[in-house]
Amino acid sequence: MPHADNGLDQVRHYSVREIWQRSVPLLRRHVFKLTLAAGLVGLVGCAVAVGPLLTKYILDVVLPRRDLRLAVYAALLFLGIQAMRMTAWYISQIFVLWIREDVVYQLRSQGFRQLQRLCMRFHNRYPSGFLHDRVFERSICGIGVFLGALFTNLTVYASGLLFALGACLYLSVPMTLVILAGAAGYVLFTRHMADPIRKAYLGATDAHNWIHSYILDRIRGTKTVQAFALEDRMQADFERQVWPVMLKWISAQRQTMKLSFLGEGLGYLITATIHVLGAYAVFQWDMRIGTLVAFIGYQAQFISFVSALSNMYGNFAMARAGFDQFYTIMDQQSTVVSKPGAKMPDEIRGDLELRDVGFAYDAKPVLQDVTVRIPYGQSVALVGRSGSGKTTLTNLLLRFFDPDRGQILLDGLDIRELPLRDYRALYGVVLQDPFFFNDTIAANLRCVAPDASEREIEEVLRRACALDFVKAFPHGLQHRVGEGGGQLSGGQRQRLAIARCMLLQPRFLALDEATSALDNEAESLVQRALEELFRGRTSVVIAHRLSTIRRVDRVLVVDEGRIVEDGSYAELLARRGLFYYLHSIAQSTSTHDLKMEEAGFA
Repeated sequence: MPHADNGLDQVRHYSVREIWQRSVPLLRRHVFKLTLAAGLVGLVGCAVAVGPLLTKYILDVVLPRRDLRLAVYAALLFLGIQAMRMTAWYISQIFVLWIREDVVYQLRSQGFRQLQRLCMRFHNRYPSGFLHDRVFERSICGIGVFLGALFTNLTVYASGLLFALGACLYLSVPMTLVILAGAAGYVLFTRHMADPIRKAYLGATDAHNWIHSYILDRIRGTKTVQAFALEDRMQADFERQVWPVMLKWISAQRQTMKLSFLGEGLGYLITATIHVLGAYAVFQWDMRIGTLVAFIGYQAQFISFVSALSNMYGNFAMARAGFDQFYTIMDQQSTVVSKPGAKMPDEIRGDLELRDVGFAYDAKPVLQDVTVRIPYGQSVALVGRSGSGKTTLTNLLLRFFDPDRGQILLDGLDIRELPLRDYRALYGVVLQDPFFFNDTIAANLRCVAPDASEREIEEVLRRACALDFVKAFPHGLQHRVGEGGGQLSGGQRQRLAIARCMLLQPRFLALDEATSALDNEAESLVQRALEELFRGRTSVVIAHRLSTIRRVDRVLVVDEGRIVEDGSYAELLARRGLFYYLHSIAQSTSTHDLKMEEAGFA
């Protein structure tokens, strides 16, 4: 099964003590509610266990006396007890529901915070669908379901079991010892089965996570699938991948079914034994019929409670797979962290410098010995073939990654010595395919400037050549852009991303320029917006268009992870080096588009 590559390298197995220690803080603010709910649920358990005593009273007292009034009194007492039980159950479930949902909320909040904190190395390695399912779906939801069952049932089963055990001992010690022997065997088998159940569900959950990511990936690619008429091939591949996952779930369910099968069989064996011993007790020990019937009732309750508690242990073994997965994610460490006590300098000039920088992805060198200084206010274009290291350079400047060797300096200070979020806040970013949240245009712009007024938003839209198309939407700024901005064209997304940067007013700009997806009109509008955006700030542009390269102050040519040429557009053409070669093939009239792609231009 190919899902292994999408799973975490090692899912740690946490002990019960570790899980308890990490769960206690989630419950600390609910101590009073938990205590009250446990007391109410305990009353419910005792009320459930009262039934056989009333049956004994009817058989041993009411019937021999032939007194209907006593039967009515017994029935009224029974109804009163059950009314109390139902009221206590209802109130306790309100508390339990509140506690469970608050715990799930805290877990989701912790998980969301952790995923935002983890670095791009982690997010590039694990698909978003896998992380969503691992953190927010099966793990947390499974934990929530288990905690709800734990809060609701544990006290009921425990109090009911103790009441039933006490009644059995009171009615017949010898027969109670038989019940205890059978229950002990069942508990030992349950403990033996717990680890295989946990491992089976952990494997099944990993398989499910992979198929979840697989489905999301194929759904996102629906346009490509339909364009190439790949539906039948995708369907066949889907069915081939999904069935092994189903087999893993079947295997996990079989482990649970073994436990249930043994519990049910053992219960029948104990019941049969008690019936024989009960008959013997009536014949030889003068046990009353009512006492025997009550004992059989309590024996059934006792075995039922033992079975339920054992099943809860089995359910905990399944829930531990969720705990293990969730806490493994929570214990992941980011490779890019903010140094404790780091502070931004009082004044920032804005000079950037890369000094002997080297970087590799999974031991594959991407950048080697890169040294360059960018004075504040200069616009710089990064040019080179695909895969030469241009995007990696901007990722390092934004500190999505830290260099393996060398330093990146801001005004002579290593950026690793600066507060991470404060340093990144200096940058505005415009990606080649900008991302937008499934919200309104106004909300997507205000995410970088929450206090921006509608007038300020319209002003940056005007400067970004985006106001006209925004006003053309029926709801204007309140127009929803769709998932990932899918309701907008490529040029519209680019201009909105530029407007978002303008609203932020960053000191530095990192731009991965739009490619040939833009038509001539859209390109002209985007170029006008970029000129406005570049003004008065340091700009590092991964340039795909010759028109952009002509406008910048400086061009850096990147090849095989090194900066091989540095100068203005005119200077580099005059040198007749690599830039001249890339420029020449991009300008060639034969197979123009292929030549542009080869040169790294669009």
